[in-house]
Amino acid sequence: MSRIRRAWRSLLRHYEPCGQYSALLAELYLGKRFRDLSSTPSHMYRMESENQGKDLASKGVPVECAAAAISLYVKSCLPHLRHADKEEDYRRALLRWASVYQFFLIAGYRKQITTDRQALQEKVKATERRFQALSAELGDAYEIERRRLAQDLHDEIGHDLIVLKLYTQIIGMDLKKGNVKEVRRKLKESISLIDHALQSVRHLVFDLGPAVWNEQGFVAAVKAYSRQFAERTGIKVHFNARRLPATLPSRYETALYKVLQGSLANIGAHAKAKNVSITLISRRDSIVMRVEDDGKGFDVDRTMATVPESFGLRAMRDRIELLGGAVQVTSRPTNGALRGGTTIEVTLPVQKVAGAA
Repeated sequence: MSRIRRAWRSLLRHYEPCGQYSALLAELYLGKRFRDLSSTPSHMYRMESENQGKDLASKGVPVECAAAAISLYVKSCLPHLRHADKEEDYRRALLRWASVYQFFLIAGYRKQITTDRQALQEKVKATERRFQALSAELGDAYEIERRRLAQDLHDEIGHDLIVLKLYTQIIGMDLKKGNVKEVRRKLKESISLIDHALQSVRHLVFDLGPAVWNEQGFVAAVKAYSRQFAERTGIKVHFNARRLPATLPSRYETALYKVLQGSLANIGAHAKAKNVSITLISRRDSIVMRVEDDGKGFDVDRTMATVPESFGLRAMRDRIELLGGAVQVTSRPTNGALRGGTTIEVTLPVQKVAGAA
């Protein structure tokens, strides 16, 4: 039997279509399977053979290679049957065994393929459900953003324009009365209102995406937004960009910018931080953005389990995962003298990173 096994394994290695699978196919131990046929209950033999087929299928061995391995084993056995007593009976028994075993083995392949297909279909359904939920969440997010923008326009710019209109009417009446002193005072206040309205417009524009984005690029836009955030909040921002490509896909830039906005908004509203570090770096096959603060930190698991509090973080994660990326949030709550802090790291896959800036 050892000579047959050696001859069979040699044939497997040199059989070009399936040579790369020879080691996996050799684990079938076909000599033992042949001997077991007479001593193993038929239902057990079938189940064991089908399981071998499932195992080979799960390891990526083509079904035609499994069938070829059985044929090559028969070929290895035939020379040893010559001149043996009852040679024809042995040959007939060997061929019948090969047919039965091959049938069971292929049945195992079919079952594994069915299982894999069902698992894939379930993954597709789960992905569809996730996209539907994400679409609903994004729709809610857009509606919230639209209402926030309308409220900001009304509260900030709208209020200034109403007062400015009133001042203009008063200035007209003061001019008719010749009250130059009041005209000057109202003009000075009007200029202050105009300055405030312009500043409000700048804030809104930065929230939507700064004009410098189109003029000087994504990195310049991030720097400008970081600087504006520092001026508005008094929090020091340290910015570092290394080996970035000259351009990124626009959907990547938009996603990273929105995550940066959300991260800084959370820091400004909740973290009580003094310093923020923003890092943009290009790796061989990805772009990474890391936003770190030295604030009070929070319990990530508890926050993610609470729907209202986790909306912003889940929106970040969903936005990035739609692009095939990942978001990792780590935080350490302040504990006595031990400082806290939060890190949000975004990784986006990039097929080709070239022209680093």
